[in-house]
Amino acid sequence: MIQVLRLPTVALLTFLLFLATTATVQAQSAVGYGDWQLHLPTNQAKALAETSDRVYVATQDAFFYFDKQLSTTRLLSRRDGLNDVGVSTLAYDSVGQQLVVVYQNANLDVLRGRDGRIVNLNDIARKEINGTKTVNQIQISGRRAYLAASFGIVVLDLDKLEIRDSYINIGPGGSVLQVYATAVANGTLFAATSNGLMRTALAGNPLDYRNWITDLPALSNDPYRTLAVQDGRVVAGRNGDRLYVYAAGSGWQPLAGSPTGVEFRQLATSRVGLLVTTPTQVTVLNVSTGAVRQTLRPALLRDSRAALRGREGVFYVADFTNGLLRISADGQQAEQFLTNAPAGAPAFSVLADARTNKVDVFTGGYSDRYNQREFYRGFYEYDQGQWTNITPTTVPNRTQYPNPKDLTHGVRTPDGTLYVGSYGNGLLEWKGPGEFRLFNATSNQPNPLRIANGAPNNPDFVRVTDLATDAEGHVWVVNRHQITGQSGLFVFDPTNNSWRIIDYFAGSENLDRIALDNAGGVWVSQARLGGRGMVAHNPETRQTRYYTQALGAEGLVVDIGEIYDVVRDRLGDIWVASIKGPAYFSDPSGAFEPTLDLSFRVPYVRRGAGMGFATLRDEKVSAIAIDGGNRKWFGTDRGLWLFNEDASEELLHFTTDNSPLPSNRIVDIDVNDKTGEVFVVTDAGVVSYRGDATVTEAKPSCAKVFPNPVRPDFAGPVGIGGLVNNANVKITDAAGRLVYQTRANGGTVTWNLRDYDGRRVSSGVYLVLSSDADGKNGCVSKIAVMGN
Repeated sequence: MIQVLRLPTVALLTFLLFLATTATVQAQSAVGYGDWQLHLPTNQAKALAETSDRVYVATQDAFFYFDKQLSTTRLLSRRDGLNDVGVSTLAYDSVGQQLVVVYQNANLDVLRGRDGRIVNLNDIARKEINGTKTVNQIQISGRRAYLAASFGIVVLDLDKLEIRDSYINIGPGGSVLQVYATAVANGTLFAATSNGLMRTALAGNPLDYRNWITDLPALSNDPYRTLAVQDGRVVAGRNGDRLYVYAAGSGWQPLAGSPTGVEFRQLATSRVGLLVTTPTQVTVLNVSTGAVRQTLRPALLRDSRAALRGREGVFYVADFTNGLLRISADGQQAEQFLTNAPAGAPAFSVLADARTNKVDVFTGGYSDRYNQREFYRGFYEYDQGQWTNITPTTVPNRTQYPNPKDLTHGVRTPDGTLYVGSYGNGLLEWKGPGEFRLFNATSNQPNPLRIANGAPNNPDFVRVTDLATDAEGHVWVVNRHQITGQSGLFVFDPTNNSWRIIDYFAGSENLDRIALDNAGGVWVSQARLGGRGMVAHNPETRQTRYYTQALGAEGLVVDIGEIYDVVRDRLGDIWVASIKGPAYFSDPSGAFEPTLDLSFRVPYVRRGAGMGFATLRDEKVSAIAIDGGNRKWFGTDRGLWLFNEDASEELLHFTTDNSPLPSNRIVDIDVNDKTGEVFVVTDAGVVSYRGDATVTEAKPSCAKVFPNPVRPDFAGPVGIGGLVNNANVKITDAAGRLVYQTRANGGTVTWNLRDYDGRRVSSGVYLVLSSDADGKNGCVSKIAVMGN
């Protein structure tokens, strides 16, 4: 199809010039400004549902679909209209052409294929029920969906999309039961419960527990967890035993040909027979004769949880190790479909390095009270849009990767070398597989790293909590060993391969986070045990200052004894994230002046929501990141916040309600100053947000416009990057009339394609004129806006 672009005549020549001058522009990221990207692993698949052209997959950490025609996958989130995160199970209503999706908190979405709407039913999530609210399985029969839940059975009307009934008190004496699965056949509702295998006539009153019959009573460990109807016969699995089939008049009977002594993960109906999913294989069973028609056991199948037979005759398996598998009709060949993502969702910290344009996520760390976690999960590196996982699985040879435990934080030196702290095995110097050094009490000696006080005399207790680099490329190392009288702060010089021990000062054996100021001082937090606050130390003069409080207006005093993060902003100020909110120290060089009585200060909101109050007062702030515009990103247990330069105005607040964040609990944040991407570690996985602030190094390029040209259906902001930092920017039409002006956030500015009156501009070519505050380093960029 050829699309005709119609531009005003006066702009035609300008547009042709634009095409000529941008032919060599560097390709931009596909993620637009203000957009999100999910970096969630899809390897732990647990539930499946098939539509005409897709297979939907619920995993432990993500939800996605597989396009059968294109053989591609696509992650789904709130940006696609979903109303929650963390999918528990799902089922497809083929008659109504709608997908029923249940989340881990029992919230429910119905994705309607006919009109594309997503209908949310939050009745179960809002209902007050003692104990957990978990939906274990969905069984669709007729125009009803039966939800087997931790508190009973919920019946969903698939036509009206409303809760029709709830069978909760169906146990002996009206007690509440755990229901693992249901099945409907011949007007009878069957349930696999913590009370055993039960049934009731749907024509009766299932609400009355006296109408429920227990055929096979409960056994230890609740072995009855799966049910299905195949060829009109109801089949149940008893874990550790075998399959049973129900016959009216004679009850439950053992099914010949059934796998024995296994755990039954799922029973699923198909045209070729009952699909019996056990941990290591999927069996296709003829329930009438007991004959095994087929056994699916390819090498990629490691931990199968669910299976279905596709309409095209192949099989799809949800594997909890290898993700979604497509197995050929003969069962001989298997394909794996995974999104490119970190190997796991849990992580401890993130490092975004603008010089190398690489992002690294570290997976170990330590508990809130500094216990070792004993995690050997490696780290994940994002480069050129692709993740590479450095883990014991991907690099099992210890001569290639030493696999230190509990990785904490990392830094990169000017030559790109990565240094990573290990809360147990010391300091890792990493240049790539096989090119590494591990510094601890027994390897790469001599070095000053010490084993923790009271720990066994082995290198598994050399605890490095944080790192920093200075202008000379030295690596500052925080070694929390708690040996009184011995420093835990060291400096490694990679060029000379030498170490320097910072002279001992009180508390230096029990430190956590670190930041270096612009005047040669080091700012370190003391471990949160006991809430001892911040320390400023000048290594040259050996002067030390201790801070446990921050001062605010009208005599407000905030306790900052428990610190989670320490950063230096672009003005050189030191900002800390504490359990009571953020605080900052202006002009750190004055901290050691005896005539000055300086202290940490509390930022106040002076514009917008929350005006007149301390910024995020009494909020646990777990992380701080500084973007190219010197704005502050704060991570809390209530989501992600962006404030202006002095944290006096809230600009953005993201939660699971208004963004694809998989969790509101933010663990760490960092900003890639080259691209403006904000990488966010939550306790449920990693996501990134394309921010509108960057840092321009060297000479401004003046040519990074995204997207360009702007198509009629584009609704987001246009970004212009590569500008001189903090540039004054004016946007004019081709005739020179001013349309919009602003100031860049660092080296980037965004434009919503509207003029001062709020109207979307017409099609044509627009000029972006920028310069620094002195009118120098000017440049001109062009934006083509296409009309319908």
